[in-house]
Amino acid sequence: MQLNIDPKRPYHYIIGIGVKSMRHADPGKLFLKYGPLRFTNDDVEKVRDAKVLSEDKLFKTSSKDALRINDCSEVVGSLSAMILAARANDCTLHHFSTEFPFSDEDFETLVNAANISKDTFKLLMDAKI
Repeated sequence: MQLNIDPKRPYHYIIGIGVKSMRHADPGKLFLKYGPLRFTNDDVEKVRDAKVLSEDKLFKTSSKDALRINDCSEVVGSLSAMILAARANDCTLHHFSTEFPFSDEDFETLVNAANISKDTFKLLMDAKI
């Protein structure tokens, strides 16, 4: 996954979206299943640095050590767990970057609005990773 860093939008979020089954009272309704996983442009840079370090042929470093050295093990671990859970539960993941911090409620509102607004649904689908 390649994330662009824009200094004007330093806050990043990944959310997992599920769809309620046909057995549910609201079949087909989107809902926020996972997240948001929060990270910043600095975290993205740390992960990139860890990747470069782990691929260095001269100074061999394991991925685990590269993540620890760059202090990004937690965000990578959380993202890995989110990816696995989304695959296992037939959910999609979506990435957003913002100028200001967003709350959990902001994402709940966004997903709920996507159930009734085509424009909001498109925004959500455009953010799918």
